[in-house]
Amino acid sequence: MSSSQASRTVCTISPGNFGAALEVLGYLLSIAAATLSFLIGWLTCEGAEIITALMLVSLIVIAWKRFDGGRHPCFFFLCTLALFQVGRPLAHFIGGDFDIHKVTLMTWYFFGLPRDVSALALLSIALSAICIYAPCRWNYRIYPPIEIGPAGRYLPYLYLLFSLSVPVQLYKNYCYYTYATSHGGYLVLFLDHGGMASSVPIAVRAISMISLPALVGILVLEGRKRFLYITTAVYFIVALPVMLTGSRGVMFSLVLSLWYLIGVKSSKASRLLVVALVGAGLIWVGGLIGSGRVQTGGSSPLIGPAQFLEDQGGSLNVTEIAIAYRQLFAPHILSYLASELQSAFVAPDQANYVAGKNFNDDVAMFLNPTAFLAGNGTGSAYLAEAYLMGGISGIVFVSVLLGVLLHGMHAHSRNPFTLFVVAMILPDVLWMPRGCLLEWISASVRLALSVVLLLMGWWLYKTTFQIWWVLSHSTNTLSQGHNRIEETVTTKLSGANA
Repeated sequence: MSSSQASRTVCTISPGNFGAALEVLGYLLSIAAATLSFLIGWLTCEGAEIITALMLVSLIVIAWKRFDGGRHPCFFFLCTLALFQVGRPLAHFIGGDFDIHKVTLMTWYFFGLPRDVSALALLSIALSAICIYAPCRWNYRIYPPIEIGPAGRYLPYLYLLFSLSVPVQLYKNYCYYTYATSHGGYLVLFLDHGGMASSVPIAVRAISMISLPALVGILVLEGRKRFLYITTAVYFIVALPVMLTGSRGVMFSLVLSLWYLIGVKSSKASRLLVVALVGAGLIWVGGLIGSGRVQTGGSSPLIGPAQFLEDQGGSLNVTEIAIAYRQLFAPHILSYLASELQSAFVAPDQANYVAGKNFNDDVAMFLNPTAFLAGNGTGSAYLAEAYLMGGISGIVFVSVLLGVLLHGMHAHSRNPFTLFVVAMILPDVLWMPRGCLLEWISASVRLALSVVLLLMGWWLYKTTFQIWWVLSHSTNTLSQGHNRIEETVTTKLSGANA
């Protein structure tokens, strides 16, 4: 290779990419050093837990800075990954009073796992975080705020849909709340979701599905803050009956998705104080909603940070169970993935459990059959399912693909329509550290159906408006012609009389 060719090759790496390479390389070397120290015996399990937790927290801080105040889906994904997978080590680090070395999720008896299993779980989390961050950091670009342009014409239509669907949504949510309170509370969502859904007419359920796409569309197109605040407040007030049953995960991931949407639209710098206040508010609201799960031993509404992190970090146990008992669950991985592709259209039904169909059901049944059949569950984790697919190599492969997906979401948030699609899919992607690997694909298919319905509604709305406009102008034209005829006749009669 000539010197000129070499210089051109070197210059293709920008200073930003060089910094990204150093960051990723530094983290990988740290992981390698910690792994080697653990294998030699220099590093204890407690030390590995602290290092993993601090590494993930530092990565979140760097992502906040590198991604222009967290304006990237990767930042929010790292936050949910830290909450659900290293919440227990963080809680233990700040003074939580529990035995971190035992599986406590769902079990009446706490049991420990081999030292190597805990180490593999922590290594999986650290590698996944780096593999997700790397493609997002390497390809990150700062884009100007989106321009609404001609898409603004959809705003009146979306306000009309939102206004018509909100009362129906409120009625449906209230019916769900009354059904849940009279049939066992929060657990009815898993034991009798079909019965709860059938308590509301299908037309009501269909119309109520419009409110969320309408809300997201309004937030994408609306530039007046007052209308943004009012519309968002109305939606979450209408959602209160469902949250009072104890359901909170969907709403919290939706809050993060809307936060990203607003950040992409805004040109103002994000403030850490606002982030801290929002985080504290979510912890308090989470404790308040969790206290409503009376039938499952709900938590206190005044839950502290350590208790909150311990409760939410239970998904680490799911990852550890998948690693420790891989030979038990791995043969069913294809069945698990196939079921996840249908999850947006098939309601959960723990009362009719089928072994080998859903990974989260199998884990809960393995840990505590009695509690599972009573409606309790463990959730899943993309890390656990990726490990079942291919061990550590499977986790690296899936995590890199996740990083590419998150980068693609950010890169395609540059126009109103694609930003709408990203904001609708993002809640399911952010839930993956506690959810299934492919559920977001099923949610995307459901979103495509919603978009088709919205476009059909837009065509009907536009056609109706055009017909009204033509009829109104035709009436005015006829009225004006009639008046002119009358004036002509009157003038001629007046001339004849004269």
